[in-house]
Amino acid sequence: MRSVRLGRILGFEINIDWSWLLIFSLVVYTLARGYFPSLRQNFNVPTNWMLGVVAAILLFASVLIHELSHSIVARMHGIGVRGITLFIFGGVSQTAEEPRSPSEEFWMSIVGPLTSLALAAVFGLAELIGIKAHWPVATVALVGYLAMINLFLGLFNLVPGFPLDGGRVLRSVLWGATNDINKATRWASYSGQGFGYLVMSFGFFNILTLGATIGGFWLIFIGWFLSDAARSSYEQLIVR
Repeated sequence: MRSVRLGRILGFEINIDWSWLLIFSLVVYTLARGYFPSLRQNFNVPTNWMLGVVAAILLFASVLIHELSHSIVARMHGIGVRGITLFIFGGVSQTAEEPRSPSEEFWMSIVGPLTSLALAAVFGLAELIGIKAHWPVATVALVGYLAMINLFLGLFNLVPGFPLDGGRVLRSVLWGATNDINKATRWASYSGQGFGYLVMSFGFFNILTLGATIGGFWLIFIGWFLSDAARSSYEQLIVR
């Protein structure tokens, strides 16, 4: 079995792919051994690990809220949603069909990044309130991380590379301009593949010039994943 069913939220079935466990463990390790110690707040080791676990859980809760926003808008437009699955690179809303018009595609796509940016604003405000109100330093560090990571997720998903949300927004614009979903998907797919290759190049640059081997390999892997997803998404549309 590739995924485990967690339950239902707002009528949507929530599943976790096995690969999520891998990335969850890596996120916890990176936060506990790298990010929170780098803040130089003199947290002890148990506190760093506790912050790592809680931050990772709330990160994936943020991803789930992002995907729920896609699913809610899809349902508002009469498009069925089979469920939401969290996997190694975040999450995906499994819609029963493709959007039927450029406007449906636009609103279904843009709502995810906007939701992440709204979460970033909420956590950023909480960080400011915590500093003013002298909350525990660990709590302020936690909400500060959540503000930063949701800002990154929102901006990253706005990149106009299919199948990222920004790539779907680009496809909706091209679809509306050309009235041809095949042509719009093809050009959005080219944009996604180009962005993937750019990320891979940056990964090689990090390895060769900065010596950041682990980070570089992660960038190469992510770039490969994005470029392959962009290509296969276009091929799937042609098959359908």
